[in-house]
Amino acid sequence: MGHRRCALRRSNKTKRVSGWVIRLITLLVFGLIVGGFTSTTQAADNEWQAKYWNNKNLSGDPILVRQEANINHDWGSGAPTGVNVDNFSARWKRTINTQAGTYRFTATMDDGMRVWVDNALILDSWYDSQMHSLSATLFLSAGDHQIKVEYYDAGGGAVAKLTIEPLSIDIARWRGEYFNNTTLSGTPVLVRDDERIDFNWGGSSPAWNVVASDNFSVRWTRSINLEQGRYRFTTTTDDGVRLWVNGRLLIDKWSDQSATPYSAEIDLPGGITEIRMEYYEGVGGAVARLDRTKIASPGSGDSTWRGEYFNNKTLTGAPALVRDDAGIAFNWGNGSPNSAINTEKFSVRWTRSMYLTPGLYRFTANTDDGVRLWVNGQKIIDAWHDHSPQDFVGEIRLPGGVVEIKMEYYENVGGARASLTRTLVSVLPTPAPAPVPPVNTPTATVSSLRLNFREGPAPTYAVTKVLAKGDVVNLLARNQAATWVKVQIANGAQGWVYAPLLQTNHPIANLPLLSTEPVNNGPTATVSNAVYALNVRSGPGATYDPIAAILRGQRVNLIGRNAAGTWIKIQIADGRQGWSSAAYLVNTAGFSGLPVTN
Repeated sequence: MGHRRCALRRSNKTKRVSGWVIRLITLLVFGLIVGGFTSTTQAADNEWQAKYWNNKNLSGDPILVRQEANINHDWGSGAPTGVNVDNFSARWKRTINTQAGTYRFTATMDDGMRVWVDNALILDSWYDSQMHSLSATLFLSAGDHQIKVEYYDAGGGAVAKLTIEPLSIDIARWRGEYFNNTTLSGTPVLVRDDERIDFNWGGSSPAWNVVASDNFSVRWTRSINLEQGRYRFTTTTDDGVRLWVNGRLLIDKWSDQSATPYSAEIDLPGGITEIRMEYYEGVGGAVARLDRTKIASPGSGDSTWRGEYFNNKTLTGAPALVRDDAGIAFNWGNGSPNSAINTEKFSVRWTRSMYLTPGLYRFTANTDDGVRLWVNGQKIIDAWHDHSPQDFVGEIRLPGGVVEIKMEYYENVGGARASLTRTLVSVLPTPAPAPVPPVNTPTATVSSLRLNFREGPAPTYAVTKVLAKGDVVNLLARNQAATWVKVQIANGAQGWVYAPLLQTNHPIANLPLLSTEPVNNGPTATVSNAVYALNVRSGPGATYDPIAAILRGQRVNLIGRNAAGTWIKIQIADGRQGWSSAAYLVNTAGFSGLPVTN
């Protein structure tokens, strides 16, 4: 039960032997409502109100009252200053503000502890015991919630810890994942629903006592339905930023800098648009902002080419002439484009935006001498060398919308010509209709405000879409524990959702079983004693970083063990390998026969 200070202080209480010691760091997630240029908390308390008594039953006047940032105590054989080293008790109270979602409360104690949420007792281990952990999972609505924790120590080791972590957060706007490093690595310390990316934190933290005020990073993601057209995205950050739109990297300024705006433009075909912005803060001021403006609609575009003419072959320096050209169809022979331009050793850059329907296009440039051509940022012709008049051809598939075209040309000596034509080779095929499920496929209705639609049956899989309350889905299959269901949504896409957040008359257990377990002819084990999920770590110990989580009831392949046999190297469904505690794995043959491995 922990180290005793002396024989006179030994307690008669009976200790239950725990299989292993879980070391947890309290992560308390605050819901932040974003408004204006900064995020502001609701009525949530910044710290825990803590009271300590020199008895085990929290009676009489407390001997110590103070504020505490976390419930994360391992006093060993000691106690808080001014409190008895044995037979003391404590009570912590706090109001937290959460977003709607499912949360896991985990208490680690030696000896007794109990936890209430909104006056409902969710964890109760009020007896003398060796250090152990208990967890409870429940759904919290958006808003304030009252948390109360009570604890007592009966002698010997004294431990009191509480973690509150989101298993799924209903994200209706920007999904913000906050990391306490500048590389977006590991598990985010905070996931929240940000109304907009419009923050000026100055020297403060995005979430007090959760996210650091320096050396942190954020990843925002969102799916937005945008009309067809050309859009300008502008980021303003201090420090680094990267921005993707529909998988295309538009802005890449991943370096320390003062608050600096960067803009990029893109033509979008219309419909659901995927946007991802990554940001990091080094030290000093912290600013992160994203703006979007529609600058052109279908049918818009430039009526002429912008021609920039240079008196050199390298398009360097300021152009000697800028003019609007109706088309690129020139044969200057041995002459010059203009009296301001040389007859030899000159160059031109033409740019234009034009609206094109979807299809496969062929562009043909005929020049003497060099030519390069970009369409929507993609170089499709590159003949940057001296040559006699000849055609150069490039093809590209375009989704439809406003297209950016840039042609660069240089003339060395002799004859000079430059022309560009385009041809629609073929239209894009009509998309295949969404698959139709069988007539008798059972359905369900989303009962929560928001429901994450994931790539696999666990909270560790990526979210590809967020379903709304009232959405109807087709039920296709289930996992082994019937806690996750594979569904098909209206557009035909298939994915996994958390079964308790669906309302259906069809028993989930009656759905076909779809195994997501790895295929292996070797030994296997099943996750058993974990309350909800078991961490898979990068090494054989609780101090190693988690790389994944596996659900209770899930089967894993066994690869090896450490010398003590307390940690097992496993392979999970996606092929990744890592380490989990043997205390939470069940195997009828035991683990002693596994090879000792690194």
